[in-house]
Amino acid sequence: MKIGLWLTKKSDYLQQLLPEIVDFLIAQQQTVLLADEKWHAELQRRGVGYFPVEKLVEEIEVLFSVGGDGTFLSAARLIAGKGKPVLGIHLGGMGFLADVAADNCCQRLAQFLQGNYLIEERSVLAGVTYFPDRVVKSFAFNDFVIDRGRIATMIKIRTFVNGDYLNTYRADGIIIATPTGSTAYSLSAGGPIIAPELNVIVISPICPHSLSVRPVVISADSTVTIECTEMAADVSLVTDGQERELLNGAQRIEIKKADFNLPIVRFPGDSFFNTLRTKLNWGKDIRGN
Repeated sequence: MKIGLWLTKKSDYLQQLLPEIVDFLIAQQQTVLLADEKWHAELQRRGVGYFPVEKLVEEIEVLFSVGGDGTFLSAARLIAGKGKPVLGIHLGGMGFLADVAADNCCQRLAQFLQGNYLIEERSVLAGVTYFPDRVVKSFAFNDFVIDRGRIATMIKIRTFVNGDYLNTYRADGIIIATPTGSTAYSLSAGGPIIAPELNVIVISPICPHSLSVRPVVISADSTVTIECTEMAADVSLVTDGQERELLNGAQRIEIKKADFNLPIVRFPGDSFFNTLRTKLNWGKDIRGN
């Protein structure tokens, strides 16, 4: 099997674990490929191959994301639409996305190589931003966020669903999230937690001025349109918290479910609700009595 490794930029986390992962996979007669020149220089003698980023996803059969949720999100966008699965090895903080912990990493990888795993299809959002002279397309695994940037005041976000006027949000911004993204920024903004298998989109305003404004859950078959003509110069569209497109001069944004899903590797016995209990400390008495 050809396995790609997509690595966190926080290299201190990798010093001990990455050689262990590579040695294990090579010992199992797997082909390991990197797009990171620095780490390839260090691991080449162990049998690791190198491909530039734009060619890596074409060569591999599965992509291992080694890092936190941010690394997983960039891996998801890298492989978007290729139909190839992502397996997350978790080195970060909260960690809702990466399923394999560092302390049982090789045990889980052995389980994967034996075929004892599940593929879970997660929805992806497709965004199209229309400017007078160009069209910008992007994909989000967690969310798209209209962000006010350096502006100190609220912004107005005129929003439609399937052409039907929803609201003009007067807020710090707005989040359009997948079910997977419901446990990310949307959750912090007061949005609901959505089971990942549901076919929905979450619209969560960020610090809205009106107390009557609440998050809205709509069908994933819907198209969310946001008018941009009245937005200030600093307002941006942020993809998965990592990519920023200034909306200065933009006319509108259209966001809908992509025509492909992202297959992610899960293991028998793991569950979304178990992850919630573990990560959010549900069911634990933290009062100290």
